[in-house]
Amino acid sequence: MAEATLSAVPNEAFLIKENTPVTGLYFLQKGMVRSFYTKDHREINTEFFFENNFFTALAGFLTGEKTRLNFQCLEDCEVVTIPKTAIDRLLNRDNKWYRLTHKILEEEFIKKCRRESSFLLHNAAERYFYFLSRFPKAETRIPLFHIASYLGLSPETLSRIRTKRIGQIDIGQVDKI
Repeated sequence: MAEATLSAVPNEAFLIKENTPVTGLYFLQKGMVRSFYTKDHREINTEFFFENNFFTALAGFLTGEKTRLNFQCLEDCEVVTIPKTAIDRLLNRDNKWYRLTHKILEEEFIKKCRRESSFLLHNAAERYFYFLSRFPKAETRIPLFHIASYLGLSPETLSRIRTKRIGQIDIGQVDKI
């Protein structure tokens, strides 16, 4: 049976590609990964993952269906891959593993709820400042066109937001939802 493996994955390599089954859960030891959809030949970023985070195409992982998401390294990465078969085996063997998987699922659910709330409650500038509060070093590691895509903005709009002086913004609203 397959066990967890540690791999060096180069910048721009794909860990998960759209229209493929999701066969594992990943733990990012080093580097940065983005997830995105492709629509009308455009890439729409949905999340960024940094060191010490688990990630996978969650819906595909849970249902066994092919995913529509892509996961691509934005830096050289070190990634631990845990096959779904190994996770299922551990869950059947010891209930303590349910706590870990529950925690991972809980964190992903909260992230998705907060992201959705930021689109519903905040304007573009507020979304940008909320993004920076979530990912403090993002601007030095993520290309701005990827940040713009994640925020649902054009790169030009993001550039204008970055150059303006904006007053105090209450980003605490999203955390309370």
